[in-house]
Amino acid sequence: MNATLTAFVPPTESGHDLLDNWIRPICARLGIRLAVALPGAGQATAIAAQRASTFVVWDCSVEGPEDVYGAFNTRAKLDPGSIILSRTPLPRNVLTRASHAPVHGETLSNPELGVWLERRLRRVLGVARTPAPRLPGPGGHYWMFDDPADYFLSFHGERRQEAGEWRAAFEKAHSVTVRMVPPREYSYPAEVVTRQQMWEGVARLMYEIIATGRAIVHPAPDYFASFWTVSELLATLWLLPRGSTPPMITSAYAARPSGGIRRLEHLSARAVLGVPLLGDAQADRFARLINHSDPVTTAPRFRRPPEGTGRTGAGTMKHVGHHDPELAVSRFWDEMRVPCPVCAPRGRAPAKVDWDRHMNLSWDERGVDHYGYFTARREDLGTGGIRCPGCRTHLKLVNEHGVRTLWTPVPEGEFQRDLPVIQRDPVWQVLPDGPRGAEPLPGKKDVDTASGLRGRGSPTGKRWLSTRCFV
Repeated sequence: MNATLTAFVPPTESGHDLLDNWIRPICARLGIRLAVALPGAGQATAIAAQRASTFVVWDCSVEGPEDVYGAFNTRAKLDPGSIILSRTPLPRNVLTRASHAPVHGETLSNPELGVWLERRLRRVLGVARTPAPRLPGPGGHYWMFDDPADYFLSFHGERRQEAGEWRAAFEKAHSVTVRMVPPREYSYPAEVVTRQQMWEGVARLMYEIIATGRAIVHPAPDYFASFWTVSELLATLWLLPRGSTPPMITSAYAARPSGGIRRLEHLSARAVLGVPLLGDAQADRFARLINHSDPVTTAPRFRRPPEGTGRTGAGTMKHVGHHDPELAVSRFWDEMRVPCPVCAPRGRAPAKVDWDRHMNLSWDERGVDHYGYFTARREDLGTGGIRCPGCRTHLKLVNEHGVRTLWTPVPEGEFQRDLPVIQRDPVWQVLPDGPRGAEPLPGKKDVDTASGLRGRGSPTGKRWLSTRCFV
């Protein structure tokens, strides 16, 4: 069959094990000619391999200072011949069409990666599968491109049980499958995120909606009070036909309490759900936000205005969202948004949805936004406490889930090429309901984001309310 495969693996014990005990034997069994990139290979090596090889397999695990991201490029995320394997969670902005990686907080073993890789290669090459035991996976990503569900269900996280019961009845009645995003797959509850990270989550959800081709909105109470569910609705309306715009999904529906569904069109959103019409200018703004946050095509270097010969393509790049003057700033990527559970809206009516405020980045806003978020500096999160400028509640922050990584490529030839290409950011969460969230941590100081002053925090006596972060 004359297939060739180039492997990029980190020079670590686990990387060598994956190469020697899995990739090599698989290639031998399938008659694939194997080449191995040398440690420290750069993007020139990767581009040559992508041009010459049938497959390029990347071990994208981040287990220490040694990794393959110095050679990694955007083409690796888009090229159908590129296959991404990882024992550790992938960086936030590494979303590819063919990958096997764990969700955040989980890991995968080399045997799990090897079994998946052989099945993938056999499927692509049309080679009959050999019987192989299905290994239990501890939390790999639902892979939307390989075997999507029949419908995507948009629901409020606090109504998971109710939505799950509706889904079970609907699946049984119509012999279909309905995708519900599991808890913590995209984010932890009350996680502190950047604006770019918020819209990156929306872009990931859009890929799921597009993959299923059909979306169902489950408009239970508080659905219209959550940034994430309203964003899912916004994405669904944007994907439906709008004037001369061709549709990107087949259809959308609103769930009925009886278990049935009612068809949802772009122009019928007000009649069916009671939300305002999405205007053309609002639809264009949504596209710009998504284009600049898409984990398939975006990396932090796009925030820098182009220089030298790069200026030639600036107009084209701006059209798809990159280098947009509003978005090509560090604040979009670096300023943190803290969800205040006291200021979070409750019971918002559908008619109160405001698409302009929903997509307002509020660079200079000193209070809380439309969904109860406020801005904080990354360095202030480590103090363990921060005061909401809206309700003055002292919010307690914890880092119990390590770091999230971000791929920050620097093109070869630039003077910054020796800088690390993997950024590690602690995962901060607002403490949940209970006394731990109502009192200052011993020895810590709270940050007053309204005045910029630091001072000892004092309990406010306000009860903590749960808040939904992603789905």
